[in-house]
Amino acid sequence: MIFLPRFLNPVLFQGVGKTRSYFEGWYFKQTISSKNDLTQRSIAIIPGISWDAQGTGHAFIQTIDSLDGSSTYFRFPVEAFCFQDKPFCVSIGVNRFSLQSMHLDLQDEAIAIVADLSFHKLTPIRPIMGPYTFVPFMECNHGIVSMHHEVTGSITLIRKDRDGELLSFTPGIGYIEKDWGRSMPSSWIWINAINFDGSAGPVSFFFSLANIPWLRKHFNGFISVLHVDGREYRFATYRQGHIDLLEYQGGILRILLSDRKYKVEILVRQTDAGELVAPVHGTMDCRIGECNNAWVRVVVKAKHRLSDAPLFDGITTGAGLELVGDIVRLAEKN
Repeated sequence: MIFLPRFLNPVLFQGVGKTRSYFEGWYFKQTISSKNDLTQRSIAIIPGISWDAQGTGHAFIQTIDSLDGSSTYFRFPVEAFCFQDKPFCVSIGVNRFSLQSMHLDLQDEAIAIVADLSFHKLTPIRPIMGPYTFVPFMECNHGIVSMHHEVTGSITLIRKDRDGELLSFTPGIGYIEKDWGRSMPSSWIWINAINFDGSAGPVSFFFSLANIPWLRKHFNGFISVLHVDGREYRFATYRQGHIDLLEYQGGILRILLSDRKYKVEILVRQTDAGELVAPVHGTMDCRIGECNNAWVRVVVKAKHRLSDAPLFDGITTGAGLELVGDIVRLAEKN
């Protein structure tokens, strides 16, 4: 039997023994959508744990709703956080998260959230950070647990200022990723999109560009994956990819990137963002905006001498988008 290091299995809890300036969070997104109607409703649920520089910790569960950008932050004592490896499971109080299911029973003065969801046909991929997976001093590590999977079950939302809602996933579409380390980057762009128009099978897309500390300096690095009907197209700085153009004007984001074989164009129309809490040196006190109903178009072409060959051209709505910090700085060449 081969035993892999924990960092090669990103879904596992990576913070064993860490109690200062550390955070770790899992991002579970579930979407109700239809191939005949690109209108989507997404609920992202983020369990995690945080330790500040003095060693004071707490567990948390955040949620954000694409309908109106409303978000919640439920705080728990650090003792409420439990994990196991085989099979993977994280518990925060009575709330449980695994690769097979999720159970939520959350309540505060404004909202009650009850969820029982099951996950099927997960799509894991190789470690997204490439050679940086093996670097122990990265400020922030990123992993994708499932690019695309089926979600069944329901989420009940009961708010004091409106009628209760029952969201039924019959089935829905899911996506799971995670981050861990000391702090999120000073500036970053993050895009996650699924359910592309006209696709015959499952399609999911991920893009992240960030300003990354490195040996007392910084560099702008990106990673991106397009998963189409079981085939993966991966683009990254560590694979000799580069950003050829980054423009952001009037709520429109345009990115052109390329490597030795491919050209990619990403066009995003931003909508109103909700608010999430992000870590700085482990402390969850940085407010960021996340939009979960952005319009996204992705075009991928294979390079040829005479004319580029189109491989994929898809549009989706209900995409996740984060634009944080100095976006102009992310366009600078290293």
